[in-house]
Amino acid sequence: MSFDHTEGKGWRPLYEAQCYIEAAELLREWCARHGGDFSPTKPLDRYILHILSWHEAQMWAFGGRDDEALPIFDSTYVPVESNSDTAWNLYVDGTLAFLRRDQPALQAAISELAAIPPPPDWGNAVGAGGRPISIEWPQNLDLLQGLLRCWEQTYSVAYVCRDSAKLR
Repeated sequence: MSFDHTEGKGWRPLYEAQCYIEAAELLREWCARHGGDFSPTKPLDRYILHILSWHEAQMWAFGGRDDEALPIFDSTYVPVESNSDTAWNLYVDGTLAFLRRDQPALQAAISELAAIPPPPDWGNAVGAGGRPISIEWPQNLDLLQGLLRCWEQTYSVAYVCRDSAKLR
């Protein structure tokens, strides 16, 4: 988990230096070497491998290599067991629509995502130390809206076009 989610570790220094292709290659190589250490029967292991694939696809897209990114993004759909799963799949739909330059499909993903009600326990999230935290619902809606807002830009530019007032 530290390879993927720890600031200044793993592939993130390459991302921060805008060495996107190198970050994608590192993610691919790391998964090839270590993917077998994870069990597909363990939810956390499945999540780690899933999010590593997503981040690899993002790095390819940031680097302008949509040919590499598209099939990986396409592999990140999840089986729908909850509203959170549906929301994730719509985020994938919207990202793919942006990269395929299909504006109506991106608009549809945004509309569908905005209409999904939050999971019943969404308002009960807790952070480190057990303190309640607020997590915006639906997740990634601002990202898809930013892709639409900056439609004429590259993925790396449009990805940060979300409403900056809502950030942090």
